[in-house]
Amino acid sequence: MTWKLYAAVSAGAFVATYLMSSPTKDLAPSAALASPKSSQKDLAGSDIEQLAERLHVRLRAEESYRTPGRDLFRFQPKPVSKPVVVPKPALVEAPAFVPAPVLPALSLSGIATDVVDGTPRRAAVLSAPAGVLIVREGESVAGLYNVLSIGEDSVELEATADGSRRTLRLSAR
Repeated sequence: MTWKLYAAVSAGAFVATYLMSSPTKDLAPSAALASPKSSQKDLAGSDIEQLAERLHVRLRAEESYRTPGRDLFRFQPKPVSKPVVVPKPALVEAPAFVPAPVLPALSLSGIATDVVDGTPRRAAVLSAPAGVLIVREGESVAGLYNVLSIGEDSVELEATADGSRRTLRLSAR
């Protein structure tokens, strides 16, 4: 919408509002114009008397003056409320929670195979922050894991704390 169109629409809305909000004219005064001036004075006088009577009725209906409940220029002290006493909540002891031990970061560095009496036995080479560990199936890894099985390229470990299983795989370097 361009500004010219906007201005035209706004001006039209303004004119329409003005025309609709203007007071309506009674037909009685136009009829009174045709009659002589003395009748106009009588009609005007009767209108004034009716208006005055309406005002007197309104004045009688008003109550006598009373002081307002709120004075913007005078301050009253705030009402003092009694402090609310909130009882302290009873301390509930939390159930004993033993956090799982932080398991060290282990990685599988290699797998060694020994042949004993014609059967291959595998050993896994694990790298831990403390050093290198060589473990076989059924052995414990630092007291935190048990070695369940050793495959060609992976080792399956079971945590002694919660029984969760973890599989370590050889990384392709």
